[in-house]
Amino acid sequence: MNRSLLTTLILSSLASTAAYGQNFVIEDIQIDGLQRISSGVVFGLLPVGIGDEVSDQVPADIIRAITASEYFEEVEVSREGNVLFITVLERPSVSEINITGNKVLKTEDIIENMTTAEITEGGIFTRATLEAIRQGIQEVYSGRGRYGTTVDIEVEEQPRNRVAINMTVNEGKESRIQYINIVGNNAFEDDELLRLFELGVKPWYLPLSGRNKYSSEQLEGDIERLTSHYMDNGYVQFNIDSTPISITPDNEQIYITINVTEGEKYVVNEVNLAGDLVNAEAILRAYTVVATGQTFSQALVTATEEYMTQVLGNFGYAFAEVNGVPEINDEDKTVDVTFFVEPGNRTYVNRVNFVGNSATADDVLRREMRQLESAPASSQLIELSKVRLERLGYFSTVEVETIELPGTEDQVDVEYTVEEQNFSNISFSVGSGGGGDFFISSSLEAQNFLGTGRTVGIGINKSTFQKSLNFNYLDPYFTADGVARGFNVFLQEQESPFNIASFSTKSYGGSFNFSYPISEVQQIGFNIGYTHTELSSGGYSVQEIESSPKFFEGIDRYILSAPNANPFDGPVTDGVTGLVSALPFEYQGVNPDPGFIDQHGTSFDNVTFSTNWLRNTLNRGQLPTDGTFQQLSFEITMPGSDLEYYKFNYSGQFYRPLIGDFVLAGRTNIGYGGGYGNTNGLPFFQNFFAGGLSSNGVVRGFEENSLGPRSTDPRQFLIGSTSLLRDENGNIVRDESGMAEIDPDLFGYETEPVLDANGNQMLDASGNPQVKIAVESIALNQELDAFGGNILTTGSVELLFPLPFVTDRSRVRSSLFIDAGNVFSSNCTQSRSLLNNCSNFDMGEFRYSAGVSVTYLSPFGPLTFYLARPFTRNERDKEKNFDFTIGAGF
Repeated sequence: MNRSLLTTLILSSLASTAAYGQNFVIEDIQIDGLQRISSGVVFGLLPVGIGDEVSDQVPADIIRAITASEYFEEVEVSREGNVLFITVLERPSVSEINITGNKVLKTEDIIENMTTAEITEGGIFTRATLEAIRQGIQEVYSGRGRYGTTVDIEVEEQPRNRVAINMTVNEGKESRIQYINIVGNNAFEDDELLRLFELGVKPWYLPLSGRNKYSSEQLEGDIERLTSHYMDNGYVQFNIDSTPISITPDNEQIYITINVTEGEKYVVNEVNLAGDLVNAEAILRAYTVVATGQTFSQALVTATEEYMTQVLGNFGYAFAEVNGVPEINDEDKTVDVTFFVEPGNRTYVNRVNFVGNSATADDVLRREMRQLESAPASSQLIELSKVRLERLGYFSTVEVETIELPGTEDQVDVEYTVEEQNFSNISFSVGSGGGGDFFISSSLEAQNFLGTGRTVGIGINKSTFQKSLNFNYLDPYFTADGVARGFNVFLQEQESPFNIASFSTKSYGGSFNFSYPISEVQQIGFNIGYTHTELSSGGYSVQEIESSPKFFEGIDRYILSAPNANPFDGPVTDGVTGLVSALPFEYQGVNPDPGFIDQHGTSFDNVTFSTNWLRNTLNRGQLPTDGTFQQLSFEITMPGSDLEYYKFNYSGQFYRPLIGDFVLAGRTNIGYGGGYGNTNGLPFFQNFFAGGLSSNGVVRGFEENSLGPRSTDPRQFLIGSTSLLRDENGNIVRDESGMAEIDPDLFGYETEPVLDANGNQMLDASGNPQVKIAVESIALNQELDAFGGNILTTGSVELLFPLPFVTDRSRVRSSLFIDAGNVFSSNCTQSRSLLNNCSNFDMGEFRYSAGVSVTYLSPFGPLTFYLARPFTRNERDKEKNFDFTIGAGF
C-alpha cells in the first residue's frame, strides 16, 4: 500500500469515527469518481450492503477491500444521515505500449515480460511495477552480455484517465569474454576443463565464432557440465565456491573466475536396493550399472535410476520412482549407494486417445498400438506404439503422454498427439537429360488414401524416351494381424533412358503381392507377375543388342564384275555375281559375338516370382535419425518363360546419433543377376545402372546411368541401301531372275582372281571365274553409351549436421557425403574386353565422389539438392556437379 493510500485510510477512519459517533443502518450507498469502472465492480468489493449495520470498524474494512483490487489510487468513505458515500480516484489504464531501439530482444518478448508484471494494453497502470519491469529488462540484457543497456520509460497522459507507455531501449555494445580462469583445480588441467565449456575465448582461427559472447544461461550450463565431469570421476564432494564476473568500465570486456573445491576421489563400496522391489530384485540388479570397486560416477547412478524406472514401467508401474542415494564414508574414501524403489500402484490403461489426426482415421493409428486398453500400462509397449506411428511416415511429429485418471489411483489414459504431414504426393518434373533430351513426367501417390492407411498411386509419364501409365494399390492391413495385399498394372513404351545404349521396348503386365509380419520389425513378402515385352533395336543398334555389320534386306547377291553391253566402252561381257550367304566372315570389323536379339528374338512373355525380406528399426518413416533398414530380395522368371533369368538385390541403411544433432549415416546397394536354362546371362534391359540420383545405384557427381560397362559401336558394310537401284516409288529394282540390282557407281569393291597352283584362273561349277572379294565394314563412330551390368555395388557414408537458423529439423536434412561404387559385368566378351568397354568386378574400378546435400520436406513435397565433385574418374565418365529432385504435395 503506497503512502497516499495509507494517509487516506488513516484520515478517513478518524473522520468516520467522529462523524458517526454511533452505529447506524445503511439505507443507501452512493459511489462518486468512477470513470471507466462500473459501480457494480465496486459494489462487489464492498463487505457491507444496504440494510447492514455500520460500526466504527466498517469504514476501514471498506477502504481495505476496495484498495486491495488495485483499481483505485485513493478511497474515501463518508456519511450523510444513513447514506454511505464512497469517493474513489481511479488508477489510469494503459492505452498503448510503444517500444523502440530493441534488436536483440524481440518486442513480443518484452511485452510478455510486462504482461507477467500485469502491465498490458487495457490494463491498470502502476509506476512501481513499471520500475520493476525496467530493472527486469536490463537484467535480461545483462544475461546476454549487454551490461551497458539502458531503458528509458516515458509515461504520456491521455484523455479519459489513460496513459501511453513509451519505452526506448539503448542496447549498447555486446560484452565479450576475454578470459575464463578456473581456480582450485588440481586433478584436471585447465585446458581439459575449458573444453567442456560452450563459452570461452574466441579461437584465432575461427574469426566468425560466437563462443566469446557472454550468456548467463550458457554459463550456468557450463558450470553444470563442470560439476558433472567431477561427479562422474569420483569427486562426490566437489563444489563450486563462487563465480565472480568482472566487467571493464566500458562494459565491453568480461573476465570470469570459477573458484572450485575438488575434494577427494571416492570409489563405490556397496550397492544396495531398498523399498518395495515387487518380487523383481534379480531383474532390477541386472539393470544396475553401478558396481563395487568402480570409481563413483553420478552418471552411472542416474542411468541405473532410469533403467530401473523403465523396467518397473514395463511391469505396469507407470509412476514408479527410483532414487539412488550415495552415503559418503570419509574415512576410507568410499561411497555406499542405495537405490530406494517406490513402485506405487500398478496402473492399467483406461483409454488410448489420439489428438491431431484430422485426416487420418482413428483405426489407422489404433492398429499400430501395442499397448492395449484395460491392460497393465507398459512403458515399453507405449514407446513401441509411438515408434510404430512414426514409421508410418504420415506424421511429422508424434508425442505421447500418460495422464493419471482423476479419482483413481491405478488407471491412466495414454494420449498420442500427432502432427500430420503431406502423406500424399503429386510429383511433377520438367527438365533435360543427357544429350539435351526434354522430358515431362508426373505421378500421384497417396500413401494414406482418404485417411484409410491404404496406398493408391497412378502415374502418367510423357517424354522423349518414355510413355507410360501405371496404377498400384496396397492395403497394409488386408487382415487384422497385418498381412498386406496389393497389385500393380502398367502399360509402357520406352526408349532407352539418358546415357544408355539405344533400344526401345513396349510392355504391359501386372502383379499381385502379399507380405507377412514375422516380428515387430521384420516382414517377408511374395510377388507374382506377368509381363509381355516387345523389343526393338532401332537403327544402328549396338553390337551387344544386335550384331553387325549386315546386308540390308533385299540383297542376296553381290556383283563381282559389272556387265557391259556397249562396245564403245570396251568388250561386251556378262556380269559376274556371287551369293551373299557364301561370303566368309573373315574380314575386318565383323563382330563374331551374336547380339541379344540374334539369340533370343524380340518378343517375350515372362512370368516372374519374387520374394523379399525386410527389417526396419528406423525411428521415423521420413528423414530418420536413428536405427537401421535392410531389405533382401530375389526375383526369378518361372521355367518355361521366354527369358529365364534371376536377380538378387540387397539394400541397407543405418543411422547412428553422435553428439548433439550430428548423425552418422550409411547406405549400400548390392545387386547380382544372371540367366539360366536357354538364356545366356541377364537380359540387357534388366541390367543394373549406376550414377546420379535416378539410377538404382546412386553415385552423385556423375550423370545418371552413366557408369559401368559401355556398348560397342554398330558397324555397316560400305555396300548399303544407297547402293541399291530403286524405281521412282523407292522400290528395289530386280532383274529377270529376281536378283536385286546394284548401282556400280555407288558400290566400291576390290576383286582378285583365284589362281590354281599353276597360276591359271579357276572357274566355279557354272564356268564363271572365281575371284576373291574384299568387303569393307566401317564403325558408325557413335558415342559409347552405358550398357549396364549384372553386378552392382554402391554405397555412401554421410555426416548429417544441423543447419543454423532451422528450428524444425524433422523436416530438413543436410549432410556431407562420400559416395562410392560402380556397375560390372561377369559376361564380358573378348571383343568388348579388348576395347576396354567392359570389366568384371574390380574395386580398382570404383568411382568416388564427395559433396553436400540438402533435403527439405516442403508443403509441396520433398526437395533434394546436392553439389558433388568426383575425385576418381576416367575420360569416358560424365560428370554432373549439381542435381535436384522436386515434387509437390496436396
